[in-house]
Amino acid sequence: MKFVKPLLLGVAAFALAFGAYADDKAAKPKDKEPGFSALDKDNDGYISRTEAMGDKDLLKKFKEADKNGDGKLSRAEYLAVKGKKDLNTAKEKVSKALDKDKDTAASGSTKPAK
Repeated sequence: MKFVKPLLLGVAAFALAFGAYADDKAAKPKDKEPGFSALDKDNDGYISRTEAMGDKDLLKKFKEADKNGDGKLSRAEYLAVKGKKDLNTAKEKVSKALDKDKDTAASGSTKPAK
């Protein structure tokens, strides 16, 4: 019995750790956008138009994001354009969730929308 308890605890700890690892892997999107530091290849604190090629969405919005027109994006300029994108994504998700809730309520279903 003295041997069984530590063995069970070890197996349980392993299962929890492996499960958390698997959840982390599943939660990360495969097409994750690179962050500011990953794009700033020369580590000068700015993203040039060439460096922005690593993020197609950022490249499309480069001129809009470059508020001071110096041909490069500071971290603040980068975050401003990415923040707008994140806000739009959040709005879309909320809108879709509300639409599903309306559909569920209209159908008289008692199951919550997924």
